[in-house]
Amino acid sequence: MYNDFFGFKSSPFTIAPDPRFLFMSERHRDALAHLLYGIGSGGGFVMLTGEVGTGKTTVCRCLLEQLSSDVRLAYILNPKLDAIELMATMCDELGIRYQPGEKSLKAFTDLLRDYLLANHKKGLNTVLMIDEAQNLSVEVMEQIRLLTNLETNDRKLLQIILIGQPELQELLAKKELRQLAQRITARYHLKPLNLNETASYIEHRLRIAGLQRPLFKSASVKKIHQASGGIPRLINVISDRSLLGAFVEKKNAVTEPIVRRAIPEVLGHNHPAVRQSSKSSRLIWFGFAITLLLAVTAYLVITQYPQKIKQQTVAEPTGEAVENRGQLDRSSGKQKNEVSNSYEKSNDQVAQELWGDQGWDRSGLTSSRNLFALWGVSYYPYQSSKPCDFAQDYNLSCDSGVADWDYIKQLNRPLNLKFSTKESGVFWGTLKSIHGESLVLQFGDNEVRMSRKKLNPLWQGEYQLFWKMPDGFVEHTKFGDSGPVVRWLTDAIYNIDHVNITPADRFTKKVEDWLMLFQMENGLVADGILGKHSVIMINNEVVTNIPKLLQQPSIQGSSSKHQRGY
Repeated sequence: MYNDFFGFKSSPFTIAPDPRFLFMSERHRDALAHLLYGIGSGGGFVMLTGEVGTGKTTVCRCLLEQLSSDVRLAYILNPKLDAIELMATMCDELGIRYQPGEKSLKAFTDLLRDYLLANHKKGLNTVLMIDEAQNLSVEVMEQIRLLTNLETNDRKLLQIILIGQPELQELLAKKELRQLAQRITARYHLKPLNLNETASYIEHRLRIAGLQRPLFKSASVKKIHQASGGIPRLINVISDRSLLGAFVEKKNAVTEPIVRRAIPEVLGHNHPAVRQSSKSSRLIWFGFAITLLLAVTAYLVITQYPQKIKQQTVAEPTGEAVENRGQLDRSSGKQKNEVSNSYEKSNDQVAQELWGDQGWDRSGLTSSRNLFALWGVSYYPYQSSKPCDFAQDYNLSCDSGVADWDYIKQLNRPLNLKFSTKESGVFWGTLKSIHGESLVLQFGDNEVRMSRKKLNPLWQGEYQLFWKMPDGFVEHTKFGDSGPVVRWLTDAIYNIDHVNITPADRFTKKVEDWLMLFQMENGLVADGILGKHSVIMINNEVVTNIPKLLQQPSIQGSSSKHQRGY
């Protein structure tokens, strides 16, 4: 209903398990790693538990996609079976033939044993995966345990994965199942998403659905996380209803009031999250009323008893006390200035102050998160360990190298800088803006302002930045080329110097001459070839919605059209 209004190619928050919308958080990756380890270790049981809607099925689907060709899998979705039905279902899944109407447990066990031994001789691995395993009876659990007795000297012939809700843990805690519990070689409990993961999850689904702009306000994301508890399925239904609410109100963004109205519509008024929200609202109003009452009482007391209040005022200090205090202040101030003047911090002490008590960014991933945030993109290292690859989804690209401060200011992009000291080692930080000789930087969650002079000994010139690529950009576009990137360039020439170049999609001699002059004026190699630094500096003059280091345009940039004589 709302897809056309927001510009979606498909519905972003359907609860159907569409593989295109697969979002693997760090904890989902950990769960998958546990399952893969369990399968490859040759052990008996592997267990994955988690609340309803946390993504256990998502992990299972990923596991199925990563199974090697030497694995034979029996996947049971409906575990409400007796022992005979379970054995028959396993045979069906593995392609084992048996007599119609077979009711003998021994006959099924013999067939499975022969199949497992044959697979073992062929070097094949047999796996039984049971979903919703909390619904298994104690009798069937015991039968499953007996199947793991089929083994060779070095490994089990059958590996079993149990997937279920937290009640599965309670089931296995029963005394009669202690033998099975002791055979579990890998356990993982899948927890809900945290707030940051919830934000990334929502943004991921919006992007896959075809929307590249922020749609949910940060306050609305917090509200969705609070109500859903970080459970992906609930995030989906609340977000879907919130989008419908925004569509009905003809709003281009999902705000917190819209989400607040959507929550009881999908969760019900008796849901704990809804009741807690109502309770919190009542407490806020109660607190406000108490505060107002106290304020009114204080006002009445002060206005009705001014003389009494005045009498209770602390007496002014005597002249002698003032003189002594003044001497003490002057003495302390003099001593403080002397310490400040005689003590100069080392590079390592400066680095320690930049980070404080938080963890240092040795790899640059935390700084990449902070740099993406300046572009309006939410990035967390668990999404991708290669920020430059992640950037491509947002039509951004990476540039890195070594430069001085003058060239950094010409590029005019916030960027990550690589620092190092002898004692603290290598670490990264984000340069957010430049104000004269003052720099605003971010180290993890700590934002600082410092002078270039103080920072210079820590920085050796290495940087990394993001820049926005034109559509169809090809590195080293030159004279004689054509295509959309050339049209972008001729459009930029018109925007900067009001020169209309035809044909607009051909890199003609006139285009080459203009580019060479532009490169010369901006300190680039004047070769007439369109590279990434030329694009970055052209964007400085034609694109307004990109983050920049310098808030005011440079004098050189503002007078460039006169220098080119157009």
